[in-house]
Amino acid sequence: MMSVQKFLSTLLVFAVAGMFSSCEVFNPAEQIPSYIHIDKISLTTTSDQGSNSSKITDAWVYVDDQLIGAFELPVTLPVLNSGKHNVVIKPGIKVDGIAATRAVYPFYQPYSASINLIPDSVITINPTLTYNSYTVFEWKEAFEDGGISIAKTLFSDTTIGKTSDTSKVFEGSYSGVVHLDATHDFFQGLSLGSFILPTGDSPVFLELNYKTNATIRVGLYANSTSSVMKLDVLYINKSDKWNKIYINLNSAIARATNSPDDFQVCIEVQKDSDVSSAEILFDNIKLVHN
Repeated sequence: MMSVQKFLSTLLVFAVAGMFSSCEVFNPAEQIPSYIHIDKISLTTTSDQGSNSSKITDAWVYVDDQLIGAFELPVTLPVLNSGKHNVVIKPGIKVDGIAATRAVYPFYQPYSASINLIPDSVITINPTLTYNSYTVFEWKEAFEDGGISIAKTLFSDTTIGKTSDTSKVFEGSYSGVVHLDATHDFFQGLSLGSFILPTGDSPVFLELNYKTNATIRVGLYANSTSSVMKLDVLYINKSDKWNKIYINLNSAIARATNSPDDFQVCIEVQKDSDVSSAEILFDNIKLVHN
């Protein structure tokens, strides 16, 4: 007959064995991740698409059609996959230049490739993207041609010109420039062309490079046979360095209640009263939609 002491010892052995078995069930061996590193996402363009300037701030990463997450660049991100998998990277922007409105830019073609993911190893991907084939470039102004496709209105007391000063030009030979002072303190310019823009969910964006020590106001004029309606879109803050912004025009287009036949882009700048002069530089204006 088993003694009480031997019985308790045997029971303890089984209890300890059971404890380790339970640990294996509830704490299985962790999978070693693979890693994807992305420094930046660039853009390349054809001659009829204008500048390759871009401001892609985020990467939306998918593996086998499953969203891994949206990541601010640069980033090294873990992926719980190994072997060959389809990796898609969609370019993310700050819509209207606002950090809280990050989204995939719909006019850039995503990167897609079959990538061999290796556990505990880093794969570096720095995609160079193109515009989607369906992108419509409704208007482009790079200030490189003889004329300028922006004209001052009757409300403006100054005009827009071009500068070839290399310290002020963003790229190429020229950038657009507006000068404001005490006697010329307000600029309002309209695109010379008027554009038929899609409504509904079809995205419409205005791209713009700028450098300014005065606030820029961007808007639209909705033109119909019976009326003209001004639609404010966005205030662009001052920037002492060249910046790029992607402006969403959809909400403004939706506010047009006069059944417009077409639209014109409006750019306004008012000199602040506490400065003697202001200089506003523009480049690579693009109006794009599907």
